[in-house]
Amino acid sequence: MCLGAIHWSGVRRLVFAAGRADASALAFDEGPVFPESYAYLERRGLAVERDVLRAEAAAVLRLYHERGGLIYNC
Repeated sequence: MCLGAIHWSGVRRLVFAAGRADASALAFDEGPVFPESYAYLERRGLAVERDVLRAEAAAVLRLYHERGGLIYNC
């Protein structure tokens, strides 16, 4: 669904910070994410920027986890 929503929304750039490994280390599970998904978006003209301020984003996830934030899929 997210892949379709990104494509259909008309955005031209996808920027994300924390990665799958950062989220998984804290028991967040976003489901399958495939390299082919990003390649598909890039072939369709969407710029994909990864790991922007990754350390800072991972710290936010850790703080959320340490403070007992709800992990919706557990």
